[in-house]
Amino acid sequence: MNFQEFCDEASQLESQRDKQTVTIGDSFIIKATKPDGSAHSMDPADILEFLEFLRSNHADCVSAIESHSDFDSGGSFLNYKEKPYRALYAHAETAGLINIGSLGGSQTKVLTQVISKLIAYLADTDYQLVGKNTLFDKATVDKALKNKPSDLRSLISASPVATPISVTEIRKEQFESYLRRGKLKESTIRKYSVQVIGKADQLLAIANKVSGPLYEIELPEVVVALEYLKSNEDWKRHNSDGNNMYQAGMNKYLAFMKDKPAIASDAVRLPKPFILLAGISGTGKTRFVRRQAAATARNSQTPENFCLVPVRPDWHEPSDLLGYVSRIGGQPRFISTKALDFMIEAWKEVAPFANEEGPGELASDAPPYWLCLDEMNLAPVEQYFADYLSVLETREVKKGGYLSEPLLHGAALQKNEEHGVDVNYRRDLGLTGENDEGLWQFFCAHGIQLPPNLIVAGTVNMDETTHGFSRKVIDRALTLDFGEFFPNNFDLIFGGQCEPVTFTYSMEAGVRQEELKDTFDGDGEKTIEFLKEVNGILRGSPFELAYRALNEALLHVACFKPQDEAGLQAVWDDFLMTKVLPRIEGDEDKLMSIQADSVSNLLGDLEDLLTTKLGDIWNDSDNGSRPDLFQKAADGQSDLLTDCRSRKKLRWMKRRLETNTFTSFWP
Repeated sequence: MNFQEFCDEASQLESQRDKQTVTIGDSFIIKATKPDGSAHSMDPADILEFLEFLRSNHADCVSAIESHSDFDSGGSFLNYKEKPYRALYAHAETAGLINIGSLGGSQTKVLTQVISKLIAYLADTDYQLVGKNTLFDKATVDKALKNKPSDLRSLISASPVATPISVTEIRKEQFESYLRRGKLKESTIRKYSVQVIGKADQLLAIANKVSGPLYEIELPEVVVALEYLKSNEDWKRHNSDGNNMYQAGMNKYLAFMKDKPAIASDAVRLPKPFILLAGISGTGKTRFVRRQAAATARNSQTPENFCLVPVRPDWHEPSDLLGYVSRIGGQPRFISTKALDFMIEAWKEVAPFANEEGPGELASDAPPYWLCLDEMNLAPVEQYFADYLSVLETREVKKGGYLSEPLLHGAALQKNEEHGVDVNYRRDLGLTGENDEGLWQFFCAHGIQLPPNLIVAGTVNMDETTHGFSRKVIDRALTLDFGEFFPNNFDLIFGGQCEPVTFTYSMEAGVRQEELKDTFDGDGEKTIEFLKEVNGILRGSPFELAYRALNEALLHVACFKPQDEAGLQAVWDDFLMTKVLPRIEGDEDKLMSIQADSVSNLLGDLEDLLTTKLGDIWNDSDNGSRPDLFQKAADGQSDLLTDCRSRKKLRWMKRRLETNTFTSFWP
């Protein structure tokens, strides 16, 4: 239920309980209409800012109500009365909440009713007539704020149906997140991101100076736009009347454009933030990871969001990756690692408002941080990577908030800091800067969790110097046979090579059905049926699939967004290649398939099934039979086609079994 539906339901409970109709506009405005037809509009961000003020200054706010001469001393501050509540909003106005104060001056009850409804909605409690209970008590307000959405569209959207996010919306969110990191007030952020940019777009369109709206053009044209506006008389007049607000806002936007991450609007969310890049030596696996980081870095020449960690053959437990306490010498110290330091840097980027309550509102413009574990299987992955593998499956998003189990527990950090006799974790983790206080409090309260913007990529070779992978590892990873997904074409070494698509992270660890609505499989039923049939062949074998596989199959659909049957079959084809076939290995006995009264080979049965289920893309084609979801043409414009990958791999695995009496997915 969104806020619009909540207000509609509230109005029906007692026949227009407050005699007020609340509607939500596309411009993120709440409109309250009284029986006489008069209407008043308010920005929900103003209300949320007021609730933050009310929570932080609750005693003073209660005093503003109770000290008014019209307050009923025998009642409660939660019982609405006009003049005492007008005094409350005047108190908020003196603290800088001008929009709330001005509306509360003439429409005190209208405002109180809407705020009370929003509190009830967010706190998941019953809305009451404000004369009985405004819900302005600190506990209820605190509960409401803990559930506030990171994206206001999820609060006030008139329709729960997911729609694609435009380039303008992405850039606007990134700009606002940039301003928040600069500690600007929400009212100032809205003026800069809406009012200033809107006026600039209007004047630029009249003069035809740039190719499109500011949120859709790149840095060189933004510079041109800014130079023109400085000389425009209309712009100078608005800037003078607005106390230099317009020029200040444009200067901030120019600084943002110079510093923004280059996340492409068509970046593809990875269904899993842990990938294995398998292939022979020299195919470009490590280079691929570096280029992915550079594509989304603030500085592509020295990407701060890339970290290369060579794995050593003697790694056998998690401290090799996550650090350990050393008691050599006088004072014990925590010896951090390159990987752990990189995770903390990822947290700094994505959680600028972290505090002891949690990570806070995450930065929508935070780039993915790519941790490359080079030659990952030189050591037993199940040993040194055990903590990560377990914590990876605990990632969860609830009402816009992110959490996971910790890699390093907060209790240990708190205990040692309080007693002051053991390890100074804050110093040893490099969190002593003036901007690190909030993040340190978050770590102490909740531990060091997996950053939501972290992607781990392991490069692997399969030879006599390396270790194999258990299904525990394979089940938790996205496995890419590098030679199949990104083949080396010797003829194109000097130009014209295909380019990998740009990948970014997904906040979702579990698929939600609404994420599938803008795909060809809108309810997920086609994918569910497909996986049931695949699992029918695998059932009874060590390779049988469970709920995790189904969840990730649906995540593949949600992330790659197929729009037709061939596109959906391409997603299934890649899912087989990244999640199903890597699990299958063994000799003829292990790969025996017993179906009813017949005995056959599991690989052959899979091939027979896929001939039908992937019928649109299964056959050979000179130009490729299906869209390539992982690469794009060199010109960046034309669609790229490729052959059905699982068809080729299955036949290769079958030939290997016939020749060597043993087969596996790994090259």
